Amino acid sequence: MDPSDSRRGPRRSRIAALALAAGLSGGLPGALASGAPAGAPLDLRGASLTDLPGPPSAAPFTQPLGLGAMALRDGAVVLDSPVLLKVYFTAYARQPVDGSAILTPNTQMIDPPAAVRPSSGQMRQLDAMVAFAASHPRVLIAVDDIALDAYVPSGKYYPIDNRLFIHGAGYYFDNSPYHYVFQHPRPFRHLHCRDAATLRALDQAIGDFRHFRMVISCTVLGADAATHALRLRVDQVRLLDADGRVLIRQLAHEARGQRTGRGG
Repeated sequence: MDPSDSRRGPRRSRIAALALAAGLSGGLPGALASGAPAGAPLDLRGASLTDLPGPPSAAPFTQPLGLGAMALRDGAVVLDSPVLLKVYFTAYARQPVDGSAILTPNTQMIDPPAAVRPSSGQMRQLDAMVAFAASHPRVLIAVDDIALDAYVPSGKYYPIDNRLFIHGAGYYFDNSPYHYVFQHPRPFRHLHCRDAATLRALDQAIGDFRHFRMVISCTVLGADAATHALRLRVDQVRLLDADGRVLIRQLAHEARGQRTGRGG
């Protein structure tokens, strides 16, 4: 994932998608590939819906559902998939649970995936997930490949000069219209640091062009049904190294205080 992009999963043009498909080595799977013996039985085990002859039927959904699919860390739900994003949107937009919309993947392919028709058991699991989301407004979002710019001594911070933490920008896990937005996150674009040992470690890593991982702690403020946006308030960010060690921990009031000159 490129953190300079405002989406968790970048949108690709239809032309790019077709070019990618054309460039794949080996062609179509099994006997669908060119050169298969005439009259040979079709091996469809590796075929996608767009490979199959005839109109596609409803696609099965095989990913885990239910409360077991909602990981909790320190009382917050790890928001890490398009399904969970749609679950949270449904909970806070106070809309009926549309199982097909939640489970059907969103792509930019010319032939879209077949709609998922959830079973009654899957609908019960989705109902439980939406209810759980409604009672757990705290979420965690992990972002990889974070690049920091050089330290600014006058302000004692490292700037994040990309599209992360821009007010109103939409962030996605896929090509879905469902997205999340940070409400007034600009103070977190400056990660403040005064610890000499941490400064040395970060400066060395930046000099070596190493990137970092960030865990963003948020509270759900609501959802906008018209724009399919889940609105989040950023409460805390943690910058981690490749081994998971916390290098910088910054709370919302600290970020605001530093930006207005009230920080220590």
